[in-house]
Amino acid sequence: MTLTSFFLKYGTYVLFIGVVLIMLIVSSKFRTGSNLVNVLLQNSTLGVMAVGMTLVIIAGGMDVSVGAIMSCAACVGAVLIVDHGVNQWVGMLVIMLISLAFGFVNGFSVAYFRMPAFLVTLATQSIGRGLALVISNGQTYRKFSDAIIYIGTNDILGIPVLIWMMLIIMGIGYILLHHTLYGRRVLAVGGNAEAASASGINTRLTIMSTYVILGFICGIAAIMTVGRIGSYWTALGTGIEFDVIAGVVIGGTSLAGGSGKMTGTLVGVLLMGVISNSLNLLGVDAYWQDVAKGIVIFLAVLIDAVRNRYAKAE
Repeated sequence: MTLTSFFLKYGTYVLFIGVVLIMLIVSSKFRTGSNLVNVLLQNSTLGVMAVGMTLVIIAGGMDVSVGAIMSCAACVGAVLIVDHGVNQWVGMLVIMLISLAFGFVNGFSVAYFRMPAFLVTLATQSIGRGLALVISNGQTYRKFSDAIIYIGTNDILGIPVLIWMMLIIMGIGYILLHHTLYGRRVLAVGGNAEAASASGINTRLTIMSTYVILGFICGIAAIMTVGRIGSYWTALGTGIEFDVIAGVVIGGTSLAGGSGKMTGTLVGVLLMGVISNSLNLLGVDAYWQDVAKGIVIFLAVLIDAVRNRYAKAE
């Protein structure tokens, strides 16, 4: 293996280890257990959503509506639970059903109507944000039920419930992608849809299913976020789609589809979290943090382009 191919394959892992080692040396606050928990907690929702996004991108798709799905589903749940006194479990079920509905619309449109994934999800992004504003009238909702607050604020064995949820969903995603027939089908469809179809794979159903799974996960993420913050506001999830996509691509999943690993996605998400946490600890201005995040995303896309070109050359 040449140095170039090694870097393209394992560069994210090397960078992650490098950043962690540097921060362990230069910052005593970074070395604390509470800071480690804080990094995982702050990126738990991102990590959960990245699981679904990994499947979508590997299958050759894209979804920029995930933040809006979160917001719209959480909005309806908030109005039902807080304003109308609906049972908390019914409210959470409604959140999941709305998220699934968005995922189904996205997936069906892309897979069966052959509509461009970016434009479809851009449209549903606008629909979701608009509906959230109409339904909530721009209000903020608080005083949620005990179950939602428990998910967002309590621990199990000393570890926050949100971190357990991220690790469990990451584990399920890993098994689904790497150890099931479904995962092999997703990889095959993303690698070459025509060849996959010729081998008997229902490519349309496979593509649609990845968006449905991502929609379902958006519902979970909505409950996690509302539970952690203890309130709903219309800007919930704004811009998170780009962080999710960036984490997935930084982790080595190709935007061209057909390749990717859940372990890489986890490292990509954690790398973004560690960089953000490090900049905060070092007292870097928030505006410069946005610049740094943009540079990381740019480099991730550049590396993905070089990786694809290198793979074709081989």
